[in-house]
Amino acid sequence: MREEGGETKGWAVDRSRLRRGLVLAFSLSTAALMVIMLSTMRKDITSALSHPSPFYLFLAVFLSLFRWSWSVARMRLLVRAVGSDVPVPRLFKTVFAGSFTGQVTPWRAGGITGEAFFLYFYGLGPGEAAAVVSFGASVSTVLLILTLPPAIWLAERYFTFSFTVRGFLFSALTVGLLFLGLVIFSLLHPESALDRTILRFSPGFLRRRDGYRRFLARLTEEVRTFSYSLRRMAGLGACKLALVILLSFLFWVTGFLAMPFVLVGLGYGSFFWKAVIAQLVVQILLPFIPIPGGSGLGELGFLYVYNSILHNGVVAGLMTLIWRFLDFYLGILVGGTAFLLVLRDTRSSPRRAREEGSHPPLGARTEGLAGNPEAFSEKECAEASPCDEEPG
Repeated sequence: MREEGGETKGWAVDRSRLRRGLVLAFSLSTAALMVIMLSTMRKDITSALSHPSPFYLFLAVFLSLFRWSWSVARMRLLVRAVGSDVPVPRLFKTVFAGSFTGQVTPWRAGGITGEAFFLYFYGLGPGEAAAVVSFGASVSTVLLILTLPPAIWLAERYFTFSFTVRGFLFSALTVGLLFLGLVIFSLLHPESALDRTILRFSPGFLRRRDGYRRFLARLTEEVRTFSYSLRRMAGLGACKLALVILLSFLFWVTGFLAMPFVLVGLGYGSFFWKAVIAQLVVQILLPFIPIPGGSGLGELGFLYVYNSILHNGVVAGLMTLIWRFLDFYLGILVGGTAFLLVLRDTRSSPRRAREEGSHPPLGARTEGLAGNPEAFSEKECAEASPCDEEPG
């Protein structure tokens, strides 16, 4: 995502980079699946499947798509908590389009940044959009931290982790703790004078440039808006916070249940709970694959995990094909459609209209916060708008 030609006409999506990621992900995934099919599929595949049930296969497809509804409901709660309102159809497009950008970027890094970018175009300020996405990710991180150690303990009953895999799992735990620590720091220190701190350590030729000082002032304003938005979401109240946690839990559980139900549909229902643990391991490892969509390595890793619990290469290979369809190809189809719809919306969005007009500073959204007497006191509103003066 980049600025258009260095001009101040808003922001544009770097489509060529996303296109390259999509082509790379498709190519590697297709090649990996072909290798898996040739090495695992045999003529006796039909005898390996006992009493297949189409109902459970359709249920898996439904769960793979429906789980995003929980994410939309959570995002709606958080967007309203920061004093904004985005229509539900646009939130659906934001969530699915964010899933698409995550699938076609390394380490799935484009998922969170994509959601924040789309919320910005739908009217939220940069700090608010980043806060909404970060708060939701923090809740998921807490759930990950709580469930990862027992999940590893249970998984080791069915297959042995190599030193590398164990390192990736505990790296995920470490990254989650660091991310959670940064969010908590922002909650506790919303008054941090970021511009003065950066300015103090900046080279002299930059400190003398007025444009650089204005940029730091706007950056500090958005960081403070980010912090205050986090505080407003943290102050939702016990019931609404519990609902946010529940929606996050339902999102992950619904996603973990899709492939176990596929096993039931193929006639291997006795492996249901083992498959739930296997899905947790797979989903934790995928973001650590530096290839768009986790293509290539993701398929091989999934095959290894499921072959370890099924001890049946034919069924494990078939499960890999089905999983890749549900997790990647179906997501690309639905998410890509949503992404194109978001691009269409941005051409006529209120954000673009304002930027093409007077082009207000990045922190212009703060005046909307100040205009909400229920959200901020007068002192807090003044603190949230530090850019009236240039930093010394």
